[in-house]
Amino acid sequence: MSDRIRTDWTAPAQLVVWPDDRDTDERPTTTLREAVAEAGRVATGTPWIVLADGRILRPGQIAALRAVLPSD
Repeated sequence: MSDRIRTDWTAPAQLVVWPDDRDTDERPTTTLREAVAEAGRVATGTPWIVLADGRILRPGQIAALRAVLPSD
């Protein structure tokens, strides 16, 4: 997920928030684009994104992706 590598915004990803005060068990798996956008709307807790290939994006990495998130 660096500047030298093209970001696949359609890659399967799941937003995880810790600690999470939601009543639901899990957030649905979406695309990286949707997970990054939703992470920006998290009011409490720390957002992390788990990618289908097993990589976990930390909050700083998510912030960097939010800065370059293409508009719809």
